[in-house]
Amino acid sequence: MMRSIEELRRAMRDETADLAPGVTFAQVRQRARRRRFAGLFAFAAGVLVPIGATMTVLSAGPGGPSPLPPPPSNVAPVMTPLPVPDLSEAVRTGIAYGPDEEFFIAATGDDMNGVPAGFYNAATGQFRRLELGLMTPEPGQFSVIGEFEDRHGGIVDYGVVRGAGLRVEVTADGQRVDATSTELPGLPGATVFWARRAGIAVGPTGAVGGPSPDLAFTARDAAGTVVATGGYVQRTDGQLVIADTSVQIGDLMPTGVILADGGKLVLWFSGDDRGTSLLAGSVHGAGAPTELRGLGRYARPPFDIGFYGGRQEFDQPGGTKVVLLTYVGPATEVTLTAPTSTGHGSVRWSAHPQLRIAWIAGVAAQDTANVTGVAKDARGTVIGTSEGR
Repeated sequence: MMRSIEELRRAMRDETADLAPGVTFAQVRQRARRRRFAGLFAFAAGVLVPIGATMTVLSAGPGGPSPLPPPPSNVAPVMTPLPVPDLSEAVRTGIAYGPDEEFFIAATGDDMNGVPAGFYNAATGQFRRLELGLMTPEPGQFSVIGEFEDRHGGIVDYGVVRGAGLRVEVTADGQRVDATSTELPGLPGATVFWARRAGIAVGPTGAVGGPSPDLAFTARDAAGTVVATGGYVQRTDGQLVIADTSVQIGDLMPTGVILADGGKLVLWFSGDDRGTSLLAGSVHGAGAPTELRGLGRYARPPFDIGFYGGRQEFDQPGGTKVVLLTYVGPATEVTLTAPTSTGHGSVRWSAHPQLRIAWIAGVAAQDTANVTGVAKDARGTVIGTSEGR
């Protein structure tokens, strides 16, 4: 299940609320074992989507939608744990992100993930999704408001307010900015808005930071009557910042498992000295891996709590699946079993050898939920299982 950053923070506070201020790491780790704390570290990586179109990158600024023609709708995913947006009617905001991407918002989405917003790269034809999907709020309310730094010295706030044809004002550091607004088919009865401004940004995901103390959002109707105020602000480019600044940590971990695209499944970690993301890719011959998707975010060192919650699946030829589980602990052997399979194995992270990713291939699609993991010590004694994870 996808969790917001605020939900993760609340869960972290709940886990440690009754511990003394001087709690040790060992105590937190012991509690983690009891309550399967691993589930807190799942995350949804930004979606990377090739669009197959070109565009001129616009200069940074508070301008409205770009007059450029929309990209074609033949969108195919490279990595897609979330639905791929149809960008044929997307709103192009004219706000540049970094040297070669533009911020824009898709026209429609779905009830689970909302309407996606992200960055389009003309040189690569790819779309990188921000972490917050836009959804229609209750009457008289703003949605959670997304925020990112555009890498040109500006801060961009964007979101949704209930009501059609509304005008939105953003106040920060004593200055007021009139947001650009529009309506989208995927958000009926609502106004989508965005504004580029100066000021103090919300801290990167997981960190303490802004926003500006007087940051406020006000929505008015055509008569100038205030219909909504407020809005909780959430940084939405955290995973993209991590992706753009991370380096590979440890060795590549080839599995030898053949995927549906004919490549072989390979795994690696990318991050910094505080945390890392586990990534999966497909490699053909001696070429570089093509990234498929992120599989989770891990602390450094990773918590040794045995099997982590949540399994990962990838398609194989013939409609079968390869299933992966992560284990961290003292085991010398970690194996997976399933009602049907063609082979199994595990790989170890060279940077932290207690972390293993175990895999089992050739699993029938209907049997993936029945995959179980067993961890054994050097004497062959079972010291952990994945049951209940």
